[in-house]
Amino acid sequence: MKRQVDYINNGEIGDNYFAYLPINQNNIRWDVYLTGVGMASIPAGSVYPPEGHPGIYNFSWDMGRILPEYQILLIAEGEGVFESGKTQATAVRTGDVILLFPGLWHRYRPSKDSGWREYWLSWNGEQLYRLLKKGVLSPKRAVLSTKRKEEMVTVFEKILSYVKAHPAENSNLLSAYAMEALALAMEAVAPQPVRCEHAVPAEDVHSVDDPIVFNAVQAIWNHSYRDFRVDDIVRQMPVTRRTLERKFMQAMGHSIGTEIMRCRVERARHLLVSTSLPVKHIALAVGFSNTDWMRKVFLRELGVAPSQYRRDFE
Repeated sequence: MKRQVDYINNGEIGDNYFAYLPINQNNIRWDVYLTGVGMASIPAGSVYPPEGHPGIYNFSWDMGRILPEYQILLIAEGEGVFESGKTQATAVRTGDVILLFPGLWHRYRPSKDSGWREYWLSWNGEQLYRLLKKGVLSPKRAVLSTKRKEEMVTVFEKILSYVKAHPAENSNLLSAYAMEALALAMEAVAPQPVRCEHAVPAEDVHSVDDPIVFNAVQAIWNHSYRDFRVDDIVRQMPVTRRTLERKFMQAMGHSIGTEIMRCRVERARHLLVSTSLPVKHIALAVGFSNTDWMRKVFLRELGVAPSQYRRDFE
C-alpha cells in the first residue's frame, strides 16, 4: 500500500517545542489522528505567536487564522483572550481549554501583563466530524473551563515525550492520548441533545453533512500546498470520480477543483498580508506551480494582482 506522508517540521527553542507529524493510511483508517503537537511558555509582553511555524499555522492578531483541522489548546498558566467567527471576544484563564475547528476564523493571544504557558495538539478524522455533527463539539462552545488541568498537562507531556522519542512516527497511541485530553476537557460540559444525522444547522456549515465530501474537503485543506489535483482526492475516496464530483457539487455548490483553488487563494491572501515573504515564495508555499499562475488566479477571482493585494493592506 502506498504510504502517504505529509511533512515533519520540528522546532525547539528554549522551553518551546513543536512537531508536525507524518500521516499515513493507517492513521486515517483509525478515524482520528494527530497532525501536530507543541507547547510554549510566553513571557509577559512577548510577541505572540512564537516564530517558526509553517505559514498555514502562523497568524497575526489583526488577520487571525483559518485552520485545515481541529485543535485543542490548554492554557496551563496565565490569561488572555479568544475570539472566533462564532464567538465574541472571550476571556481565557488558567485551566481553560480552547477548541478550534476547521474552516472557522479565529484568533487568540495571552495578556501582555501575564503571558501564558500553553499546550496544543492538532488533529483530524471522521470521529471528530461525528462528534461535531452530534453536537458534542460546537464552535459556539469553544472555551471550556476544566477542573482537570494537571491531568491534561500529564496527557500532553506523554504525547510530547512520545513524539520527541519517535519523531518520524505517528502512532495510533497518540490518537488515544488525544481522545483522553478531549474527554478531560469536556467532562464538565452539560450533555447536549443528540442531533438527527441529517440535521446540521446553518451555523455549522463549515462542516458539510456528507461524510465523503467532508473527508474530501479535509484532504484538500490538508494537502493543497502540494502538487495536488482532483485525481489525488479521488484516490483517497471510496467512490468513483463521477460520484464524488456529483456529491461535492450538491454539498458545496461548486466543483472539487474550485475548492482546491479557493483554499490556495485564501492561504495566499493570509500570507501576503501577514508576512513579508516574496510573492514567488508564497505562490510555491500554497500550491501554485509558479507566480504567473497565482497572478492569473488572483486577477480572475479578486480583480487584483498579488502584489497589489498586499499593497492595499499596508
